[in-house]
Amino acid sequence: MSRCPLADLPHQSRQVLFAAPGVRVEDFRCTAHVEPEGPEEPNPTHSIALVRRGVFSRRRHSETLVADAGHVLFFNAAEPYRFAHPVPGGDDCTILAVETSRAIELVSRHAPRDAENPEAPFRLGHGLGTLRLVRLQYELLARARRPGDALGLEDATWELADEALRAAYRAHPERADREVPSTAAQRRRRDLVEAAKLAVNVRLGSPLRLGELARDLGCSPFHLSRTFRKMVGVSLRRYVQLLRARVAADRLAQGARDLTGLALDLGFSDHSHFTNTFRGEWGTPPSSFRTRFGRSY
Repeated sequence: MSRCPLADLPHQSRQVLFAAPGVRVEDFRCTAHVEPEGPEEPNPTHSIALVRRGVFSRRRHSETLVADAGHVLFFNAAEPYRFAHPVPGGDDCTILAVETSRAIELVSRHAPRDAENPEAPFRLGHGLGTLRLVRLQYELLARARRPGDALGLEDATWELADEALRAAYRAHPERADREVPSTAAQRRRRDLVEAAKLAVNVRLGSPLRLGELARDLGCSPFHLSRTFRKMVGVSLRRYVQLLRARVAADRLAQGARDLTGLALDLGFSDHSHFTNTFRGEWGTPPSSFRTRFGRSY
């Protein structure tokens, strides 16, 4: 008998990779063989599931979907679904379990009318992932394996959730509502972004958390993440990475010798994280940068 891929069964494993206010990220793996469609089962949470590997089918109401790699599926809490495995090998998924208020907020950014029912905020059942969605998913998984960057991990999580819904609604343009912000709304967004930039600079040497930053700025983590990306043109985590790399370059140009101390001063988890990030931005490790440009002014 097939069971919901979000349930715990002997042939399934689930690992919580990250938990933040309003969302939990899980790595789900299933090793099921060929199995026929099972009985209806309610989903435990509002969820966004991104298929990384394998094939399974899901029936929702009268619609049956064959989900393979690259698909994104949406689940409403307590809504019943039926599942089957038409081919052997199981499947691997990245799952975002989203609280109701955050699910409504996510959907309302793309189709406010679809977000009016808190019991079933996900009106669209699935979508085909974009290349950007796949890249974001693997960025998130890589960040989850690297400790010490809570802001980057949470920011990537909300951007992934937003991109999943954007991809789904792009395939159903008749369902999406075009948002035309007022002048006042645009001003509030600009003010929020500038306040976020100031807060990041003040806390650059401390571990940054998106949830704490958003709380201090009086908004939700998703709103801060999405607004910053929309107004600045880069994600908040990318902005922080660029800022830290540029501040580090200035310190090195002034002759900073203690790379471990510099890494910790700028909020990196360790020397290796700092070196890899710096090399990624500047194309050279910090020590080589200092040798070439140290005390150049």
